[in-house]
Amino acid sequence: MRRQVLLPGPLTALVIVALTLTVPVGMSAAAAVSKKPKLPDPVLLVHGFDGSGASWKVMIQRLLDAGYPASRVDAISYDRNTSNVDVARQIGKAVDDLRTRTGAARVDIVSHSMGAISSRYYLERLGGTNAVDAWVSLAGVNEGTIWAYGCYVLTQCQEMVPTSSLLDDLNRDFPPSGPTRFATWWSPCDTTIIPNANAELAGAMNTETKCLGHSDLKTDPTVFAQVLRFLQQHVRTTRFTAATRP
Repeated sequence: MRRQVLLPGPLTALVIVALTLTVPVGMSAAAAVSKKPKLPDPVLLVHGFDGSGASWKVMIQRLLDAGYPASRVDAISYDRNTSNVDVARQIGKAVDDLRTRTGAARVDIVSHSMGAISSRYYLERLGGTNAVDAWVSLAGVNEGTIWAYGCYVLTQCQEMVPTSSLLDDLNRDFPPSGPTRFATWWSPCDTTIIPNANAELAGAMNTETKCLGHSDLKTDPTVFAQVLRFLQQHVRTTRFTAATRP
């Protein structure tokens, strides 16, 4: 015969009270133990013309301080002589590698300057919207810049001028279909994106910053706070055509 061991009355009551206090209503004890906090989407950082992944040092540290595991933050580097179309293919591989390594369904992309062109090509022409939740452009070359005429002998610069056939193609039917959310940040004091408002995109959430230099948008704490909030919204916005001030 199997013997039953009964706890003394007062001890039994204490155990019941303890379980009641530690396990939320409607959740079993096993579920309470196994429930884990949701991790943020991995972030891929895409630099601009003549830059490198090392230019994101401040942004990376701030993401880590905000709770992102180091394994969920990547910054790619590419050659300055490579066309944006070829860079877009590199971005696609980097996104796939990041998703495979982390097990995440989708990632976020934060781009700077010319990185907006290559990352948009990936999203709009290589099917990237299925793998990307949020796309951010910091001082992006979205409508072209006359600054690029100064280096027009280079393929990348030819793709950045306002008359670029590549930009015309990308802007023709923006935003693309899919769940990806789009946002831009631009500065009225940017001497690289000329005219400054060419960093905006009709169909994205556009934010004008305070007077910042072209590269300062990557390190400004106010811009970072706004970008972080946008990445963590997880709700696609409707079309925006006017800039909004922070």
